[in-house]
Amino acid sequence: MAGRAGVPSIWTATRLRLPADLGRRAAAGVLVGVAYYLGARLGLSLSLVEQNVTPLWPPSGIALAAFLVLGRSMWPGVALAALAVNLPISAGFVPALLTAFGNTIAPLVAATVLERTGFRRQLDRLRDVLGIVFLGALASMTISATIGSVTFIASQRTGQLASAWAVWWTGDAMGVLTVAPFLLCIPLFRELEPWPAARWFEAAIVLALTTAVTMWTTYTDPQLMFLVLPLLGWAAWRLQLRGAAPAALTASLIATWSATHGLGPFAGRSLLAQMLTLQAFNATVALTSFLLAALVSERMRFIGALMAAAAELEERVRSRTAQLGLEEARAHREHQIAETLQTNLLPDRMPDMPGVAVAARYVPATADLHVGGDWYDVIQLRGGLIGLVIGDVAGHGLQAAAAMAQLRMAVRAYAVRDPSPAAVLHGLHELVRELPMAEMVTLLYVLYDPAAGTVRFTNAGHPPALLVDGDDTRYLDGGLAPPLGVLAHWDHAEETQQLRPGATLLLYTDGLIEKRTESIQDGLDQLLTEASAVAGSDLGALCDHLLKALPEDGQVADDIALIGLRPLVLAGTPLSLAVPADARVLFQVRHALRRWLRESGIGDRDAGEITIACGEACSNVVRHAYGASSGDLQVEARLLDGAVELTVRDHGRWRRPADRGGGLGLTLIRGLMTSVDVATGLNGTTIRMRHTVGITR
Repeated sequence: MAGRAGVPSIWTATRLRLPADLGRRAAAGVLVGVAYYLGARLGLSLSLVEQNVTPLWPPSGIALAAFLVLGRSMWPGVALAALAVNLPISAGFVPALLTAFGNTIAPLVAATVLERTGFRRQLDRLRDVLGIVFLGALASMTISATIGSVTFIASQRTGQLASAWAVWWTGDAMGVLTVAPFLLCIPLFRELEPWPAARWFEAAIVLALTTAVTMWTTYTDPQLMFLVLPLLGWAAWRLQLRGAAPAALTASLIATWSATHGLGPFAGRSLLAQMLTLQAFNATVALTSFLLAALVSERMRFIGALMAAAAELEERVRSRTAQLGLEEARAHREHQIAETLQTNLLPDRMPDMPGVAVAARYVPATADLHVGGDWYDVIQLRGGLIGLVIGDVAGHGLQAAAAMAQLRMAVRAYAVRDPSPAAVLHGLHELVRELPMAEMVTLLYVLYDPAAGTVRFTNAGHPPALLVDGDDTRYLDGGLAPPLGVLAHWDHAEETQQLRPGATLLLYTDGLIEKRTESIQDGLDQLLTEASAVAGSDLGALCDHLLKALPEDGQVADDIALIGLRPLVLAGTPLSLAVPADARVLFQVRHALRRWLRESGIGDRDAGEITIACGEACSNVVRHAYGASSGDLQVEARLLDGAVELTVRDHGRWRRPADRGGGLGLTLIRGLMTSVDVATGLNGTTIRMRHTVGITR
């Protein structure tokens, strides 16, 4: 199998090869058959239909793992074991033979398809996880489910084909999703870097907790099975596949056993309800574990590649300058590399967020060796939340810039998992302690909630954020903590501050306020004075003014990063939004419209109806206006003569109603609004809506 044409070289390099001796291959086939038979007995003990259709069929995972690791020549052992399993529980030899054929051909097809798509059995890439889920489990197992269920129904002469097929298919698929990754991870303990004793202890703790929590939640009535997921996330994040696969298999086996015995959340339910609950849990367990493990593995490889590339660049610079005998040229080149790396990893532009203005500036140090680790980021999170982060890695040069890149990616990962400032800073604190960072790291993380009009923040040794709000201009001194990684443990607290429309929040690095001849307090005082003087300016103009006024004699001794956020004042003027026609921005459009309606004094009922109508109109634009190409969406609203006039406009070409289906959205809009007018032309479609409202103030 190692020399088969069409199989990628990476697969050839990672295959466990057996000697060519026929006797050894036969022995391996016997071992595979024995494992298949034992797995089948375990699966049959969990049967839900006629004692031979089970929601978890481990042999499918055993067979697929055997074909991937040992080669497809193992099929005789699988086939004979499948026949031995099916003979006692089938209505005759022919049904048993047909069922065994389906049980053999399905994992054989799965292994062939996965190999030809470049599958890596280490499951350390997102594409490998998606491959085993969709190609190996969901698609290929339809073969065994169809052959087995049809044979079973025909031989038993019952009318439960749909139920039998569904249980059969999900059982085979779950066997692949839970058992195959576990078997594929076993060789990794020898091939990858060995775990230290502490890591083995951590793995044992995770597995024990997973077992205990799964047993507790599946043996009792409360619907608490979701409590298993954080433990699986812990295993995947810290241990990758070698920790995630055993934990996922344990959780799935316990849940399946509980379902077959009608315990806990499965008690008193119908077969369909039991299957839906069980398979949703098993699928969630598998996807959570293996997708996160693959993402962590990919991220670790990316960080390693980044550091290796940085080291290679540094080595090339050192070698070249040594040949030329120009130490000054080497230092200048290192400065360019660090500046390029740092600048390229900063956001290239600020995201468009309706109702919110964001501006950022970055100025590198003018001295050759003073390029440091200053950085910032703006993260759009679920629920319309916006994360702002600014940080500074002490030190200069390429190492500081590379450390900055690691931290920026880590902040995004932690914020997506849990956006709260305390959780993000805690994760970063643990990460910095694990990474080989000699430099001190300061960081300020702010979470803005447009719906509540508040910011929550935690400050790890960074200069405080500046709130510019008329006479209430001041620094936000709460949520303080030491720089990241300085202490072994620290409980990060967070503070909350109201941020009204028109107010500005400024985050910056110490390069903006530090001067050689003055104390840092003088710099803070000057920043407050300069920001107050131009508080009413455009946000970008405010940032430019500060960068021009604060540096000493136009010289930037240290890098400067500056970012500002300002909720726009919407009341009193017509609302005008121009955004991409993308479903991901519709939440922000609805929020901006609702805030404009609220600030304009529109009652909650009228505001709700107008917002729903606007959402339907915008959704129609996203679905029908541009097809596969990109385009823009414009939303305008104004108050006129006791009514809200709302316009949704695009520049695309809508398909004819008969072609695109639907039509319910426009019906809903007409039911909610006082009047609706739709104008379609060569330059796009305009939907004008009017809703009579009552002003509450």
